[in-house]
Amino acid sequence: MAPVALIACFPCRHSKRRCDKSLPTCQLCIRKGVDCCYPKRRAQKYIVLPESNGVTKDTVPTGNDSSINRAGGSNRSSEWDQQSPLEVSYATPSVIQSFGTATAIQFIAPSIFREAFLEIPRINIAIPSEVAAHTGEFDQIRDISATFFSQVVIWTPVIFRKNFFNIALNPLSPRRTEGILLSLCMKLYCTPAAQDHRDGRTALYKATKQFYCEVEAAGIMSVCILQSAILIAIYEIGHAIYPAAYLTVGACARYGIALGLDKLLVDLTGENNAGRPWMEVEEMRRVWWGILILDRFLNLTNPLRGLTTKDPEYDDYLPVDDWTFLNATAKPQDNLKISAAFNLKMGVFTRLAQATYLVNQALKFVSSLPPPSDSDTVDIGKDTAQLRRTIWALISVTKTEFDAHDLATCCQTAISYCAILLLQDCHWRRVRISSTEDAYKHMFAESECVLQNLALLAICLRKDAEEGKSLGEEFPVFLMQIVYQGALTTIEMGQGSPNEEIQERVAQYKWLLQHLQSRWRVAGIYLSILQSKEAIMASIA
Repeated sequence: MAPVALIACFPCRHSKRRCDKSLPTCQLCIRKGVDCCYPKRRAQKYIVLPESNGVTKDTVPTGNDSSINRAGGSNRSSEWDQQSPLEVSYATPSVIQSFGTATAIQFIAPSIFREAFLEIPRINIAIPSEVAAHTGEFDQIRDISATFFSQVVIWTPVIFRKNFFNIALNPLSPRRTEGILLSLCMKLYCTPAAQDHRDGRTALYKATKQFYCEVEAAGIMSVCILQSAILIAIYEIGHAIYPAAYLTVGACARYGIALGLDKLLVDLTGENNAGRPWMEVEEMRRVWWGILILDRFLNLTNPLRGLTTKDPEYDDYLPVDDWTFLNATAKPQDNLKISAAFNLKMGVFTRLAQATYLVNQALKFVSSLPPPSDSDTVDIGKDTAQLRRTIWALISVTKTEFDAHDLATCCQTAISYCAILLLQDCHWRRVRISSTEDAYKHMFAESECVLQNLALLAICLRKDAEEGKSLGEEFPVFLMQIVYQGALTTIEMGQGSPNEEIQERVAQYKWLLQHLQSRWRVAGIYLSILQSKEAIMASIA
């Protein structure tokens, strides 16, 4: 009679199949063609992985989760995954070596990593004292998150609150490092730059960047860490910290691709996410859309600069409605494709994703144009007519849902306005306008509506401020961009000799940027550019 093991093998336990426990290899593993490996004790949950020296062995958790940090993925207690929020944890050299071996195998040979049922061992790094000072204990982390989630920011729907609270506030969570990092980045996002740091590089910013670099260098990879990087990128964009902002967004794109998030636009579950909770999959999709949005937003001022991410396609999946995501009621069938959702009522972030797809079309068109010449046959007005109509139709979908003040926080409208004004500026340059009359003659109907709406927005916000209403706390960085582009287009219309209406509009835009620079430093940078543009136009008039 063939010898029989006391407990099932790792592959059968992992796939939850009945194992015949035959030694040395069970029949199911023989049929499947996989390596059969038995635990040496009943409670063992780890496959033994030899170290590089071939002598010492370390254990690596089993599983098919390609994410390195998976909450609740192991019941193992150890010195580095059972800790209070700010305790320092140290991994032994053998664990670090095993961690490095496993991460290398996952990246170099992902199929072998899956077939061997390997998983990355949990490893945390020490929490620097300056980070601990900024995040504090549970109460302070809770206050930071409450401030972040209460603000009308478009990035709130990118973070699944239940997961964040479980990571950051659960004392038994093995992902404490990630939770503290994300809490720190939330605080960074919500904190305006101090007046004594005119470049935006505050002590909090430096501590956040340093801690993020340490976590990234340690090799810990998870969606939580990527969300932290996105918040850092937004802070850098909002406070005009360049080229750091551009490089951070590029790093986010690479990080997301390494996690397989880019696959979620063409596949509901992507790669190796079949067993993952659906809300986590949707969170990953939204994170990738956030990266796509930032990548294209950075190119609005320079369409010729290459994008880091692949263009979204007409049949790519959109994020689900914001409320179903935030309430954890989203289902796979709730996901719609870009091609099917233009006429349906969708959430704010979904609309922003749609607007990003159209902005991408505008950027592609502008970047593909040949240099202007005397024999130029390109008719931008005709070639972009359908695109402009589609963008304006998307704007009209939400126009009735917002009054003039709320448009200031309507990101999909702001970024759609940016696309129209980008096409307008390109058209004026091709036809070489030389007077205000030329500017009006060659102005798109959509551009005229955009400028009228922006002027009304600036007037309403100034009136609110004069009446004592608080401005600036919750406005997204998209508002700074469209106010800047609207002012730049209006100055271009004046051609160095602006009439009274143009002067009044420019003054309103300048006031708004001046007022909002206390929240976002980039508003002051935009104001300086506008003043330079006016001086240049006046010198050639």
